[in-house]
Amino acid sequence: MNNVIYEKINLNPNLPALLGYFGKENTDVKRHYYIHSHWHRSIEINFVTEGELMGFINGKSISAKSGDFVLVNSGDVHEFEKYQERLCGVVILVLSYDFIKKVYPNIDNIQFDIMNSNCKKDRLQEIFLEIKEFSLNKNELDYIKINSYIYEILYILLTNYRIQKEDNYTNNYFKYKERQKEILIYISENYKKELTLEHISKHFYMSSEYFSRKFHKWFGVTYKAYLNNFRLSKAYEDIINSDDNIQDIASFHGFSNIKSFISVFKQKYNMTPLKYRKYFKASKNNQKENKKWKQ
Repeated sequence: MNNVIYEKINLNPNLPALLGYFGKENTDVKRHYYIHSHWHRSIEINFVTEGELMGFINGKSISAKSGDFVLVNSGDVHEFEKYQERLCGVVILVLSYDFIKKVYPNIDNIQFDIMNSNCKKDRLQEIFLEIKEFSLNKNELDYIKINSYIYEILYILLTNYRIQKEDNYTNNYFKYKERQKEILIYISENYKKELTLEHISKHFYMSSEYFSRKFHKWFGVTYKAYLNNFRLSKAYEDIINSDDNIQDIASFHGFSNIKSFISVFKQKYNMTPLKYRKYFKASKNNQKENKKWKQ
């Protein structure tokens, strides 16, 4: 997902969707992964094949385990996280808004609720497990079969998990969504600066108290916690992918001093940045050695 707050979904020209699998077969279990708060017009469906997926959707905390679906409606602000040393397998399908609009023109007046529904999800689970196999073992003509799955998935969603929006829902929904998106974009573009609560609330013409209350309601965490987590996720990549000085990394990503950076890092990873870098490099070297022995 990179740094993008409004995520433009790049689709396979033969498919009206973006799909993939994220799990132990193709990712490093030891690593921590964090997908920043973002949004897109497309509808995103995540199927957890093993482990646990954590995150927030419109400020509401979610925890999905093996066999669960997590559906993100068009325009929903969402973020996901996979903790280090924990297994997490997820099949991801992002359905193009334009495709859905063409197939079902009334899409703007409905939303989907798959997580709270009591409807059986057996067929959906079968399809997503098939998509997982397609993702891991790609062939030239897979898109033909996947297209049939996409239409079947949309049919299942529309017949089992469709909810009609209230008459005044759309205007209020998008009014607040636009403000949320503006705030997230501003943070992503200015997080390296001294972005105090007073500064950002003034920028959006709110009092500090009102901004703080709204931010917590919209995103499920305090402004300070979100900003620290955003900065930390950026610094984390430099910790594991470079040999740069820890203090320089902290300063570059907006932390006021090395002490505050180490404190935030230890809360998340249970060790100092320097120790974590050594631990991570050692684990990577062990993996390489194990592969050599297996060969």
